[in-house]
Amino acid sequence: MSGKRLLVLNVEVSGINKYLMGQLEKRGWRLLVVNVPFPRIIRYLALFLTFRLPLIEWKKAFQIKQDRLYKTPWCFRWRSRQCEKILKEYQGRFDLILNISGMFAPSLKPIQEPYVTFNDYTMKLALKYPPWSPPEKDIAGWLELEKRLYKGARKIFVCSANTRRSMVRDYGIDPENIVMGGYGWSFEHDEDFSKDYDGKTILFVGYDFERKGGFALLEAFKKVRRLIPCARLVIIGAVKEIYRIRQDGVELLGPVADRDYIREAFRDASIFVMPSVCEPFGLVFLEAMGYKLPCIGANVDAMPEIIKDGETGFLVEPDDIGGLADKICLLLSDRKKMTEMGAKAFENVKNYTWDKVGTVIDMHLEEIVRDRQGSLIAFGIERAQVPKSIRQVPKIPSSQEHKASSQDPKFPRAKEKTWEPGNLGTWEPGNMGTREHGNLGTWARGYLDEAIKTDGETND
Repeated sequence: MSGKRLLVLNVEVSGINKYLMGQLEKRGWRLLVVNVPFPRIIRYLALFLTFRLPLIEWKKAFQIKQDRLYKTPWCFRWRSRQCEKILKEYQGRFDLILNISGMFAPSLKPIQEPYVTFNDYTMKLALKYPPWSPPEKDIAGWLELEKRLYKGARKIFVCSANTRRSMVRDYGIDPENIVMGGYGWSFEHDEDFSKDYDGKTILFVGYDFERKGGFALLEAFKKVRRLIPCARLVIIGAVKEIYRIRQDGVELLGPVADRDYIREAFRDASIFVMPSVCEPFGLVFLEAMGYKLPCIGANVDAMPEIIKDGETGFLVEPDDIGGLADKICLLLSDRKKMTEMGAKAFENVKNYTWDKVGTVIDMHLEEIVRDRQGSLIAFGIERAQVPKSIRQVPKIPSSQEHKASSQDPKFPRAKEKTWEPGNLGTWEPGNMGTREHGNLGTWARGYLDEAIKTDGETND
């Protein structure tokens, strides 16, 4: 259909953006993707407010402070004003707006252009984990801005039933406006294969070690080792210099960028364990299931939707050290159970495809565009009456060229890196993973990284 021109106000969400955009392009949408920047002043302020020695403590405190300052009403408004400038710059070149996440709005004022949002989580859900929530005095202000964003959206695409419930319960959104888009997984092998379980190897993959239940797992593993002395725990993602773990049977590999190495780790493991205390979705569980690994997660957020307790793995309460240890021992000591659960997990993960996600989202976007075009005609604003300056819009290029818009000097890109599945060596959005001349924030981050690495080498 005509009118399939989509302006994407973009921020990286767990590395899924490229798959989502690919599905929309596949269905004929012409995408104009603009990354919504973060205010640099927050980086400088976080560096100043958290300065301390040793450097490793500065780095850790800086990350937490920066992330919390990004979740203030001031930052929400600042980023929304950047979106207003983007809308003005590209006026007439889009039919619909896709707002990725609830971290900013297309505008702080009412706008005529329809918009939808794509959300994996809400701030209300994140409040249970303080490092992810706004400062106490800013919580009410943030939630009000977030609520206005959702109330003005034509549709809200969510990735889990957990997020859908929060939208209805915590923000008063009409359930009819919420669409379960879900998540997909990019399969590296579709065919069945033979899996060997050594009965001793536990795998954990996650950069945010504390939030993903890493310390609870370490405590549970002590009990596991007493009952299964040959058990080994492989940890990928947690930075060695921050988490200097010294524990028998634990192998801390740090961030790993080599995809082949990641694949090998999944193949060698017998079970996958990540008892997160706060988890928007848990894409890594899908990856583990794709390698026939029974999974153990926490009974919170979207994890119960992914893991079928007693069938594809087990669920435990957050910080239930004893219960976690018992489930790990139960699996490692029973190869038949691991094999059966692994096979069911492999079948379960096949339900998560990006093609399904794309089909659902495309259907609703087309409906919104059709309704809007019908409304314009009903009011006598037919295409022939639209000013020539707006009608004659240059063709919006596809994937190879649409990113050029985000490099417009008027709208500097946020310094983000896409998280490839299993690639835990890159920083998450806004965490300044590059060093640029003249950019104090990124330079300081690079300086901290190198200084801490040197410090770690001299103290190991």
